[in-house]
Amino acid sequence: MSWIQLQWQLQSDQVAEAETLLSDHGATAVVLESLADEVVLEPDPGATPIWQSVRVKALFRLDLDVAELGAALKDLDPQLHDHCEFDFIAEQDWQAVLSQQAVERCFANRLWLLPKSAATDPRPERIACLYLDPGLAFGSGSHPTTRMCLSYLAEAVQPGQRILDFGCGSGILAIAAALLGATAVGVDHDDQAVLATTENARFNEVSMDQLQVFNLQHWHQNVGSSAESFDMISANILAGPLQQLAEHFCGLLKSGGQVVLSGILPHQVQGVIDAYPWIDFVNPVIEDDWACLIGTKHLNVR
Repeated sequence: MSWIQLQWQLQSDQVAEAETLLSDHGATAVVLESLADEVVLEPDPGATPIWQSVRVKALFRLDLDVAELGAALKDLDPQLHDHCEFDFIAEQDWQAVLSQQAVERCFANRLWLLPKSAATDPRPERIACLYLDPGLAFGSGSHPTTRMCLSYLAEAVQPGQRILDFGCGSGILAIAAALLGATAVGVDHDDQAVLATTENARFNEVSMDQLQVFNLQHWHQNVGSSAESFDMISANILAGPLQQLAEHFCGLLKSGGQVVLSGILPHQVQGVIDAYPWIDFVNPVIEDDWACLIGTKHLNVR
């Protein structure tokens, strides 16, 4: 079956309205891509977690009224003729677009990260399988910051531990921890991330007893004051928020507990380390000009 594909270049502040418009005109699927290879980690509260310059690819049935859609698009983007094109695309080509960012990788011989399309395949024995597809919420396993965190979680998480994933995005780290036998908590200020984590947990058959998910406001109001309740805290966000959250993380982490901090550029490593004087850090892990810090809380520090 063939489809009509729209490719449209937009700025981030146009995307929400654009998605509604495309849906109203019968879009079967929509994919967002960066136009400038920008990395999205954790946006400011209330911000849309996407790039500044965006390519929207939307798929429509062949009976689409292209002229009608074009007129609607022009109302949103007066320079439409410079930013938009329609073409025909075969089913297999569109599936390739969706799978380009899907990841297949084994971590520490304990955790397979696989696309959701592989969920019906035979599962490797004695290895947890996490099925995840790329989406708007950050965290598909394709970025080095996520891979570094997953590598450590796969090595270190033990059954029965309690793990906090702060800034959970797609839920990839929290779900991985739960699949490895821990009880996990995911927190994010973006409701879309909370929804993505919840849906991905359900797809991976992770129960609410294994993983609880909170938006940031609910977390602060009802949960976040619990002292020394986590064996490990992972946070794949940005250096600035990691520094601001240091005291909060220390209060939540058990003595001897571990932090896994990523989303840090190499020149920011020392600043983050300095914000955590009660943590003994090992040498940072560096991959593709990104750093991941792993450390242990001093015993008897409160």
